[in-house]
Amino acid sequence: MKFETLVSLRYFKNTKRSGALSLITLISVIGMMLGVAALISVLSVMDGFLSEMKNNILSSTAHAHFHKLVGRFEEYEKLAKDIRQVDGVVGVTPSVMNEVMVSANGRITGAIANGIDVASIGSVIELPRQIMPGKGKLECLADIAQCPDYAKAAAEEDLLADEGTVPLRPLPIAIGKDMAEHLGVTAGDTVTVISPLGGGMGPTGPVPVSRTFTVVAIFYTGMYDYDFKFAYLSMPDAQEFFSAKGLVSYLNIKVRDIYKVKEVEDRIMTLVGGFPYGIQDWMDMNKTTFKFLEMQKIVMFIILIVIILVASFGIISTLVMLVMGKISEIAILKAMGADDRMIRRIFVMDGLFVGAAGTLAGIMLAIIVCLTLRQIEFPLAKDIYFFNKLPVEMSLMSFGVVALSALTISFFATLYPAWRASRIPPAEGLRYE
Repeated sequence: MKFETLVSLRYFKNTKRSGALSLITLISVIGMMLGVAALISVLSVMDGFLSEMKNNILSSTAHAHFHKLVGRFEEYEKLAKDIRQVDGVVGVTPSVMNEVMVSANGRITGAIANGIDVASIGSVIELPRQIMPGKGKLECLADIAQCPDYAKAAAEEDLLADEGTVPLRPLPIAIGKDMAEHLGVTAGDTVTVISPLGGGMGPTGPVPVSRTFTVVAIFYTGMYDYDFKFAYLSMPDAQEFFSAKGLVSYLNIKVRDIYKVKEVEDRIMTLVGGFPYGIQDWMDMNKTTFKFLEMQKIVMFIILIVIILVASFGIISTLVMLVMGKISEIAILKAMGADDRMIRRIFVMDGLFVGAAGTLAGIMLAIIVCLTLRQIEFPLAKDIYFFNKLPVEMSLMSFGVVALSALTISFFATLYPAWRASRIPPAEGLRYE
């Protein structure tokens, strides 16, 4: 093998007399380099996008939602205490969820109102750490008296709305950055929240109810759908507003290892005895989104691997021309005792040197491209994308898969020229020497 390696390296470097062949070899290396770099760069961007989306979703929502399939969910406090003891669970918090309309300054938008336990919400999602600096305090949801400026503004609004009567207790609310911008409000301003079902059932059907709320905090998750659609109330206020005294919609659960959430689910369902309870995890809730992104990644891999396949034809051309130019040397090697397998190994290794050089150069170029993409800001629509810089994540898996694919294609590209070289009879090569 040492002899074949030395000969292959000599052919790879070429001589001054074979300038055309050297140019073709260089073109083959560049083609392989560009194919590998493009494939790694695209996969790194898609890995980063998937990871960024997963991190943003899991920082803003629970890993699992535990709920009651039938009946009123009143026993949530005891169940929350029991579930906290389950192995793998790191946090549990209740929530009341309902769809509402929020209006201010003549503008209106639909929203999902979440009644939360302010004391325990931080053990499940990152909401307390997502409040924008200088844009209020989440603690004001639990006790607006901690924020006298906001309480005063809300009281004044209630007096104006119903002058001459005892004003309603001001209710605090936290909304997302994009919702605040759409409504033209900031911390300390008031909004009107309308619940289509909050008044319960009347003689003619559901009775809507509206109430003035004071914005006591503005949060920013980086996810447009969350920052535009989500609003948070305290648990008691939400239960009062939605006429759901003593009831919750879910127990939100955070697990230690997000990829073992199914195992934790099984333990929880065993603990509670199954029906009438159910549980839904983050994989189920976002299955379509993540499956779509994974499928896109596979499709892009298949499309871009064609670039490497095209580059492999350069390797074939290089080796075919090399064989044609080395007929006499092949004949001499055979006359000296080299067998067909040795000749095949020489040209296979030569082709692999071309593929390896292109792959290595492609990896280095991909690293440069990925590091550059991390620094460039793109004017992307925030209602579609939740970032202004491409979230590039360079993983050893992606680098390894692409490198292995490139070398495998290079290997198969060498087989035919190597076979042709091994079939040259010594007499044919030495006839004109």
